[in-house]
Amino acid sequence: MKKLELIVLAVSFGLTAAVSTVFGFAGSSIIGAFWGWFWISFLIQFLLFVGYNTFMINKSEAIVQQQEIDLLDKLSKFSVRLSCAYCQQPNTTPIQLNQKNTFKCESCNQTNSVVMQFSAATLTTPIESVKMPLPGSDSMEFRVSR
Repeated sequence: MKKLELIVLAVSFGLTAAVSTVFGFAGSSIIGAFWGWFWISFLIQFLLFVGYNTFMINKSEAIVQQQEIDLLDKLSKFSVRLSCAYCQQPNTTPIQLNQKNTFKCESCNQTNSVVMQFSAATLTTPIESVKMPLPGSDSMEFRVSR
């Protein structure tokens, strides 16, 4: 454990013991023994802490989960400009990658389907020079100037 965690744990335990001591003295002045009231108070505080801590952890996890859902929802939406398949007029439409997409043309009111295609491409490097053969077994080199 880190030093800060130990300090927080010690302060928490100290406050719990202090409150239990107060309840122990108060309870023993009314009826019963000091240690009975002390341990009952200590147990109640501990159970309340566990309940509160569990509630706060669950609330925090629910908030984080909702934020992740909202982020994924925002990341899955794009707006693209597409030409209508019927009248060729350009339309801006939102696209979601995780569902079938359609749009209604603003000009002709026809419903269009959106087809997405993805393909892989090789990476290329720019060429520095090209040698071209010339008649008579000579060649000429062309260099790219920068």
